[in-house]
Amino acid sequence: MNFTSLLFISIGLAMDAFAVSLTEGISLRRLCIKSIFKIALVFGIFQGIMPLLGWTLGGLFYDEMAKFDHLIAFGLLVFIGIKMIVDARGFGRCDIHGRCEKPSNIIVLGIATSIDALAVGFSFSLLPDLNIYFSVAIIGVITFILSSVGVYLGNKVGQLLGAKAEYAGGIILIAMGIKILV
Repeated sequence: MNFTSLLFISIGLAMDAFAVSLTEGISLRRLCIKSIFKIALVFGIFQGIMPLLGWTLGGLFYDEMAKFDHLIAFGLLVFIGIKMIVDARGFGRCDIHGRCEKPSNIIVLGIATSIDALAVGFSFSLLPDLNIYFSVAIIGVITFILSSVGVYLGNKVGQLLGAKAEYAGGIILIAMGIKILV
């Protein structure tokens, strides 16, 4: 696989993480580098680990996983989306430093947005001259960069729209889950 193909695959895989990082940025009251880094790092790590896991497992469990991967992603995204809508009622009730992101939510979202990367990893196992470690590094870095931008942009929208943006973020996550299911 050439670098251009890998770059486009990486960008395609990172789009879910970008969209979800927008919603995470919306929920932040105060933007700081640490929050951007933490969210983007989790998304980048999961997007990098999942193709490696898929490549490692190869075709062993592909048929079994393919039956349920969309249901898992749907369930996780809808759950977090509903939780985000419910939490929007308490908009502005962050800790003393204005941090609202919860590590458990970010990890669940990291898993939900990277399930498609697992399937890509399965297909990578069919490519004989693929350097899997270079490939997953590129996927992780691209996801990290796009997620960082997403958190920043989401925060700017959140500052403008307040709780309405958080409701919209929850609806977006639910819509993404439904799209995956359909």
